[in-house]
Amino acid sequence: MEHYLAGVAAHIGPTLAIFFAAFIQSITGFGLVIIAAPLLMFFYEPKLTVPIMLLIACSSNAVQGFFMRKQANISLVRWMYLGMLAGQPVGFFFFTYISNDALKIFINIVVLLTLLIMQLSHRRIPECRSNTIITGVLSGFTAITTGMGGLPFLIYLAYTSMPPSVFRATCFVYFFLGNATSLISYLIGGFPLTEAFHEYIYLLPALALGVIAGHKCICFVPSALLRRLIFAMLYTASTYTIVSILMKPF
Repeated sequence: MEHYLAGVAAHIGPTLAIFFAAFIQSITGFGLVIIAAPLLMFFYEPKLTVPIMLLIACSSNAVQGFFMRKQANISLVRWMYLGMLAGQPVGFFFFTYISNDALKIFINIVVLLTLLIMQLSHRRIPECRSNTIITGVLSGFTAITTGMGGLPFLIYLAYTSMPPSVFRATCFVYFFLGNATSLISYLIGGFPLTEAFHEYIYLLPALALGVIAGHKCICFVPSALLRRLIFAMLYTASTYTIVSILMKPF
């Protein structure tokens, strides 16, 4: 136990990133990976960050999805998940052959695009079976390459008519299925997860505490202020990472 606690203490930077991201996700229903990924890449290589995030997100979404499963839009989840299964093989091929720096830039561009679209887009995409499947395909690609299947999902459902509780439950259930499938795809493709699992074990307490704190504070947190702080932090972290990599040759 002492060895484990010492390991947790040695991971203070990644631990704070996971705690903050889990806190936000438990309030909004999404945001765990998109917040934690650019922060964790200050401590880990991108190809280690992605499976760590998938393990963390899978655990968080499994627990919260289980308790909220009866409120989820299962029909939408079903068709989107079928699309995801079609998009993941292409994503795994891309992930396997891209370099660490290129992957880091790609992940941070996905983060920036998500933030911009969430702020600027006011167009509601019709919710129908074909659009749902297409969203799933794109989500499958980004899930396995960056650990973030949420960008297409959020674009598609940014102005959904679903009640907030149904939207949150749908997020948890869909992202759990996506995270679990991505991890299985890595194993089938022969990508090692041992190192990622080792790091994941030390980050679990931060995940649990963040989820619990978020549920306790959900009624007291001023969402508008919180959203502005998150956007400012992520814009800064992602832009800094991209610029620092592009400036390496100089």
